[in-house]
Amino acid sequence: MTAPTHLLVANPLAQSGRNAARIEIALRLLRAAGLHARLLPTEPSGRTVQAVRDALAEEPYRCVIAMGGDGTFREVAEGLLESPRRDAVALGMLPAGTANNHGRSFGLRAGEGALARNVRVLAAARETRLDAGKLHAMDGAGRTIARATFFDSVGFGIGAAVIAARNVDRDRVRRFGRAFALYRDELVYAGALVRTLVSAPSPDVDFVADIVSDGFHDEARLTELLIRGTRVYAGGWVVDPTSRHDDGLFEVFPFPTRRDWLRRATFGLSVGPLARAGLVAPAAPPGTRRASRIDVHFRVAEGGAPPPCQLDGEEFPRAERASIEVLARALRLIVPDEF
Repeated sequence: MTAPTHLLVANPLAQSGRNAARIEIALRLLRAAGLHARLLPTEPSGRTVQAVRDALAEEPYRCVIAMGGDGTFREVAEGLLESPRRDAVALGMLPAGTANNHGRSFGLRAGEGALARNVRVLAAARETRLDAGKLHAMDGAGRTIARATFFDSVGFGIGAAVIAARNVDRDRVRRFGRAFALYRDELVYAGALVRTLVSAPSPDVDFVADIVSDGFHDEARLTELLIRGTRVYAGGWVVDPTSRHDDGLFEVFPFPTRRDWLRRATFGLSVGPLARAGLVAPAAPPGTRRASRIDVHFRVAEGGAPPPCQLDGEEFPRAERASIEVLARALRLIVPDEF
């Protein structure tokens, strides 16, 4: 039997077990392309990171493939980043999530219908380098609250508030089952977005931040502070079409109001009718900077709380201070020819 050269990391239990059939299709397509893969099921509570590290230590895989959403990608990529073999192993993608920011940033669609093309990309094995980010979250006195690695974005304010509302709705859908069967995936996001946009003013979406980007200081009242390493945000929003994933710099995007945020999201939506018709071209908001280190201090009123935070599309602990550092060209990433 041929030893596996590729490690496929996926969750057979996702979507009430229906994902197991998609994984089998992926394994068959990989074999047909001459790529012999072993399945490593994901584990709950962040344990996939260590599982990937352990698997890479046990066998001389030349590629680890993340099959799933942005959360799966982050855990697989972090496991590879922490492995002593990270320079010897490439990272591949078989996107399957709703937002699919990582896949969309590199021209890869999600879902079963895209599997054949995405496997061909893996077989061609064209590589680029991918920057990573380190986030250090602290309280007002500088004491550590949390540390994390990210590969897409970290954001504070309205985007994180939408994700928190989405998670509440998603839990409700799971609890009520068939009664909410039609309210899922993109509809969950849409419902959370509308509720957040029309909500009353609150510190969650109206805050003051002191931002230092590679020595440049800015103070601003914002509805969102978004720090990104790749092009696509929120499943289709190209915030800055000139951004690069391999330049050792993250874009620091300040959005002053909900209205400005919504207008730029509408114009920047690459999957929307305005962009498809060529009627609009996205542009970075005024005050955007590029930096390899970003330090943020949120002004928190007595008895108040810092704005909500998201990291790679998932809720992250609120923090009064945050430091972000770019790990330039940290991973080898397999991408289509055009990238």
